[in-house]
Amino acid sequence: MLAQLKRILGVESLPAGLMESHEPLELAVASLLVELVRADFTESAEEADAVRSVLARRFKLTDQQVDQLLSRATQRVDRAVSLHEFTHRLNTELPEADKLAIVEMLWQVSNADGHIDKYEEHLIWRIAGLLHISDRDRVRLKLKTVIDP
Repeated sequence: MLAQLKRILGVESLPAGLMESHEPLELAVASLLVELVRADFTESAEEADAVRSVLARRFKLTDQQVDQLLSRATQRVDRAVSLHEFTHRLNTELPEADKLAIVEMLWQVSNADGHIDKYEEHLIWRIAGLLHISDRDRVRLKLKTVIDP
């Protein structure tokens, strides 16, 4: 009954694990990239460099800011129980063009070592689905990344 009253009054808190409104959206993106790097159970230097590069370029961050963001993202990923924690705010607050850019970033990082692992591809498929990106756009972005890295 108390939960129902909270819902009616609009004071119901976010489900456990969802990103809080004070956490930057960049943290969600960085967390997804950290998840991707870990997906194939081997963290290559090329992928780690690609993560740093895409974050710095996309969000106009210095090396120190990228370090801080990746540190927070790693901690957040270690506590996470699902991808929904990261995709929920991205999906509700970003326009489609920004969500497409995130999927493209994922492909760029995945292909940084010259090979897209099946686990990485599956993770990108899941993230794209949670962001409501069509299969057509997901594949188009993959081909764009593989053909013209």
